Amino acid sequence: MPASDTLPVTDAFELQNVLTRYVDSYDGYTEAAKVVESPDLAAAFLEIAGRRKVIVEHVAALIERQGEKPDVDGSPEAAIHRWWLRLRAQMSTEELEATLAECVRGEKELERTVNGALEKGALEARHAVILAEIATELKAAIQTFETALGH
Repeated sequence: MPASDTLPVTDAFELQNVLTRYVDSYDGYTEAAKVVESPDLAAAFLEIAGRRKVIVEHVAALIERQGEKPDVDGSPEAAIHRWWLRLRAQMSTEELEATLAECVRGEKELERTVNGALEKGALEARHAVILAEIATELKAAIQTFETALGH
């Protein structure tokens, strides 16, 4: 592999962090689509999940091209979050609001991870451009959910 194709360890580490959070996001939206009663909202969640899956595949491919094995299992924290989402949906009569609030929380966590990777400045320029585009998409998603919640 040519030296120009070798990522610094910090770059691969940051990409893996983003990958893990996007796997979490994909899983979370897929789960949210199952528990929400609104067919329109379920369809929106599945659409977001589809976009997140494309990003997961893209970032995993970047890591693989560097000779690393991407971890696509997601985080233990997200598994607990999805369990909590299912529990809240069963216990709450305000399912939509609770689900949207969890979406905002999850999106903000994902945004924090992406911005953290960008702020460290350890990414190759082409990877920083990809993450900057992802950060813009996240801001739009957060605004959409917050508007729906009336914030």
